[in-house]
Amino acid sequence: MTPIKSISYVLLASLGLFNSMNSAKAVDIGSTAYSTFPLEVGSGQASMAVCDFNSDGYQDVIIANYTDNNIIAYQGNGKGKLIEVGRFPVGDSPSGISVSDINNDGNSDVAIANHETSYVTLLLGDGKGAFKKAQQSPFNIDIKPHPHEVRLSDIDGDNKVDLIVDSRTHEGLLVLKGLSNGSFQKPGKVINVGGDPYRGFAINDINGDEALDFVTPNQNHIGVVINNNSNDMTFSLKKLSQTGSPFAVELAEMNGDGNMDLVIATNGSLITVIPGDGNGNFLEEEKTEIQSSSGAKQIAIGDINADGIKDALVSNWSGQILAIFGSKTSIETISFEHSSIPNPWGIALADLNNDGKSDFIIADGDSKSAVVYVSQDISD
Repeated sequence: MTPIKSISYVLLASLGLFNSMNSAKAVDIGSTAYSTFPLEVGSGQASMAVCDFNSDGYQDVIIANYTDNNIIAYQGNGKGKLIEVGRFPVGDSPSGISVSDINNDGNSDVAIANHETSYVTLLLGDGKGAFKKAQQSPFNIDIKPHPHEVRLSDIDGDNKVDLIVDSRTHEGLLVLKGLSNGSFQKPGKVINVGGDPYRGFAINDINGDEALDFVTPNQNHIGVVINNNSNDMTFSLKKLSQTGSPFAVELAEMNGDGNMDLVIATNGSLITVIPGDGNGNFLEEEKTEIQSSSGAKQIAIGDINADGIKDALVSNWSGQILAIFGSKTSIETISFEHSSIPNPWGIALADLNNDGKSDFIIADGDSKSAVVYVSQDISD
């Protein structure tokens, strides 16, 4: 594998010149121009999910609002606009969101982690952007102290979507088997991750066996949890030591070799990208360390520059957004800020105008403000 080198660029363009959130503005980031426009969201620390809930071929966005106790569904028009189609209650303090079809009707459904509770909320979609509570919702999962994050994925390979939440007291992840009717089988199984997965986890196939594996940000290390691809859902655990306490992790193929790589953000100022070898290992001796401002919160994965290699976007409570561009040769980074988003929290990458480039959605963690960046090609 070609060694990865880090090159950093700090954006000093007109991003700080926004005096209003009332109309679209244009800014340049790297070789791409972006039109930006405001998006009014609910209050509290937002979590986002990208899907196509009305099956029109355009990407839609669902945002969970921690303080307002609801989700907002936005329909994409394929031309860069997001149009609000409804707000739906989801129980107390939604802190995590995941979208998949849990009742096998072909429509996107939603699972919500309800912070400071022992339950998750399950919503069934009608295929048009409306959602109603499933019969089993709110779904008490007896989590202690409470769930932070939730994912919907087929972990046991039976072609049914399972429910996964963090189980911090048991230093693991709780997997509840999907029943394909909008419900999940209790009590579920706790998968040991070797520590407290305080803020979420990542799911993907790390070792190329087509079974989904986990990566968790534990207090002092990363838990790498390999699915043994067996009927009894057993896993093998490895640990990657960390000098700083990891806060968020994601898995993405960022160097063009076809293997899943690991992106780690700490609450400090360090972001790390570690190449994977495709066999379940991460090559720490080839890692790239990126210095950023402190307070990273969320990581989103997409293809910002349409080169076929995944990129990452990292939100940061201090105000900075960090874009990390994957490459076969060297990683490049661009950091930027928006004056209307002083405390970036929720982020998503989604191709909203069908130009092959992932656009940005960035929500403030301490207000109802969000900004959408839609790419406009300026390379010609």
